[in-house]
Amino acid sequence: MYGNASAINFEAGAILHFTDKFNGGIHIYNPVGGKLNNSDNEKLASVYEIGFGYDASDNFFISADMVKEEDKPINVIGGLQYNFAKQFFARAGFMSESSTAFAGLGLAWSNFRIDVSGSYHPQLGFSPGILVLTNLGKKKSS
Repeated sequence: MYGNASAINFEAGAILHFTDKFNGGIHIYNPVGGKLNNSDNEKLASVYEIGFGYDASDNFFISADMVKEEDKPINVIGGLQYNFAKQFFARAGFMSESSTAFAGLGLAWSNFRIDVSGSYHPQLGFSPGILVLTNLGKKKSS
């Protein structure tokens, strides 16, 4: 039988701009731990993440993240993004914890962007994805 559970937690993060081309970030989720208020004493994990990104050129971006979730090994995530044109880009990456590879293509114009992606997990197989973004505000002038 399914029931209800609730908990209070918090998270915080920051982005650091070391140079015009090199950025870093930190993210902390639920650093105090805690449990759901159900009879199973299900624990909420704490998650700590640090990441870096480098604009190698106007068209090429490299990123690397390390994620440490409580009671799990460190997960290293690496990614690359290449802009073929101002509106068209491709990306690919890898996650060490699950040996998952991912890739995607994106198209952006005006106040609209669409991304199509896919990932492959050794046990779960292929997972497709789509992202549609729009900015309903006034278009910014250059």
